[in-house]
Amino acid sequence: MRLAFTLSMIASLPWMTHAQSVLIYRNDFVTPNEAPSNAGCQQDFSDTPVNTLWEGTGTGTFSGAFQQSSTIETISINGPADVYDDPTNDHGDYCLGMLNANFGDKLALLIDRAGLPFVNISMDMSAINTTCGGPFTLSAPNFLIEALDAPAGVFSINTTEVLASDTLVGIAPNGPNGAGSFVFNWATATGSLDVSASTDDQVAIRFTLLNTGITTASPIYSAFDNIYIEASTVEVISSLPELREQELQIWPNPVTDQLRITGVASGTMVEVLSITGQRVAQLTTASLGVVDVTTVAAGTYILRTRLEGVLRQTRFVKN
Repeated sequence: MRLAFTLSMIASLPWMTHAQSVLIYRNDFVTPNEAPSNAGCQQDFSDTPVNTLWEGTGTGTFSGAFQQSSTIETISINGPADVYDDPTNDHGDYCLGMLNANFGDKLALLIDRAGLPFVNISMDMSAINTTCGGPFTLSAPNFLIEALDAPAGVFSINTTEVLASDTLVGIAPNGPNGAGSFVFNWATATGSLDVSASTDDQVAIRFTLLNTGITTASPIYSAFDNIYIEASTVEVISSLPELREQELQIWPNPVTDQLRITGVASGTMVEVLSITGQRVAQLTTASLGVVDVTTVAAGTYILRTRLEGVLRQTRFVKN
């Protein structure tokens, strides 16, 4: 049985003071790698593969690569056709969407659990409609999240072998159909996965929309956004993502040679990682937190170091 805790209750537990958490992946889906193509059935709807648009756009120690089964769409929340309405105005220009499991839609994200036994996930979700094959009857979104073993980064999105699973449940839609069903009704849900049995530190997180609330023959559609994943010693997410910002502050970015890291003393070891998590360089800061990245090839990287016992990181571009 899973118990519900408030953040204040969690903070009062003595063992929580010894918990270790690392921000593994965060993506608010703000800036894609390229302009999403428009699906012929709806202008504010793109079926460009998720990995093409979003690989490497997240922050964290492992910015990940995606696999998908069937089509997972990128939705233009504020697109030119003005199909959708987001009353919160805090979910940016894009989110992702999928049909329920009966139609084969699955999305998986490769991450590295950093040697920690649990992966905790927070995600915003909303029932939403589409004119591509729709409109559909909607229900509260119910996402199944599963941890898949991915030794050396290799896994099958359709595997039936699962390390752990949990469900993330949203709230009822604004309307079962009609105009209200094109208005987002966002809710945040969190879940936890025990990944301690993985072969190595690499696991894939698979997202599937369940059929809850609708007959299995009927299509359901839901959107999701603001994915936040941390590895931890405990199966409770450390805090809301906005309270858990662990990005290093750096400048200039992009950089040609000298990169300054705010709050880092001289002699601090920092790592330069590829966007898929492989170590490219291990460097040491000089005075004022300056690190020389002259020898690093042009490209996009993750800069990572440990400050006051907490692993912190950010993305940077080397010219």
